[in-house]
This record gives sequence, structure tokens and C-alpha cells, in this order.
Amino acid sequence: MFLVAVLHFIPDTGQAADIVATVRDALAPGSYLVICHACRDEQPSLATSFETVYNSRVTAQLAMRSRDEITRLCDGFTLLDPGLVWIPQWRPDTPDDVPDDPSKYWALVGVARYDGPPSSD
Repeated sequence: MFLVAVLHFIPDTGQAADIVATVRDALAPGSYLVICHACRDEQPSLATSFETVYNSRVTAQLAMRSRDEITRLCDGFTLLDPGLVWIPQWRPDTPDDVPDDPSKYWALVGVARYDGPPSSD
């Protein structure tokens, strides 16, 4: 399941989590989630200003989230190495491909595996 640059257009965090959970529950064990989501952590006040201006001009509202909120959207999945990271940190060809400040790309990416529902032992 690819949720690339999609969930940050669902303003309600609970609704975004429900969407991911609904899709997750329909997946077969061994399926994967690919996520890319705008993150507000590095410059929260700038992110808030950007959201305000953006949302005043378009219908599709933007909701940048914190790393913790984005991570919670992956509940029920197992994040794979290297985890939830800034875009240029996702499996670069060489360490030189990662800029000094990878957060300037404003989005976290990750791949996670669904191993099936928890066992009821």
C-alpha cells in the first residue's frame, strides 16, 4: 500500500489513523506500507505559518504532523530499517548523498510490513 504524500491532506489525525487501520486490516500478512508524510518537527512555527497560508488558498487542507504522530499512523505494522527518516536518508547510494540538514526536505518516509493481526494466545 502506497500512502505517499497523501495522509497530510487528511486534517484529522484520528481520521488518518482510521484510514490506515481500515486498509491495514484488509491486507494479507506480509504486505507492505510505504509512507511519506510532511513533518513539522524541525521548525514547528514555520510549519504552522506555512499550513495557515496554504490552507487559506486551497480546498485540500494540509496537516503536517510530528514524527510521533506519523509513527502512530504505522501502528500494527513493523517499520523496516532504517525506520521513519527524512527523505534523503532513505537508503542513499552513498553517505555523501545525504545533505547536512536532511530535514529541509520537510517529509519523513518509511516502509513497514504487516505481519497479520496479533495472536490471541
